[in-house]
Amino acid sequence: MLSEREQSWIEDARTELTAAELVADGGLANIAIYHARQAIEKLLKAGYPIMRARPMPHEHSLQGMVHGVFGRIPEEIWEIIKRLNPFYMSTRYVDAAGGPPSERFDADDASEAIAMAKEAFAWIETQYRAKS
Repeated sequence: MLSEREQSWIEDARTELTAAELVADGGLANIAIYHARQAIEKLLKAGYPIMRARPMPHEHSLQGMVHGVFGRIPEEIWEIIKRLNPFYMSTRYVDAAGGPPSERFDADDASEAIAMAKEAFAWIETQYRAKS
């Protein structure tokens, strides 16, 4: 059974997905992509106590956290993680995006990132529930 803290992290991650959708609807693609990515980051952080009985790291690499929580994962989920990972910087910083992030990303990019995040979220959450 998930602890209250673990469940709170999962719910907060789910809130990030909701925020991504709301912000995308408002036309702020780069911010929506960032929130979609943040949903996965928060969800993965919750996995350390759930899957490994270890404290959550102070880390931002989705790829690093996947390895820390699961080791190997299905290839299609790994591809999503690799695609979402760089959005931590490129959706927020001009230098990382090669120009204003608000101009680099569009509604299609946001829709794709949200869809990928939802797919990864569902797989990750299923693993946590199976473990608890």
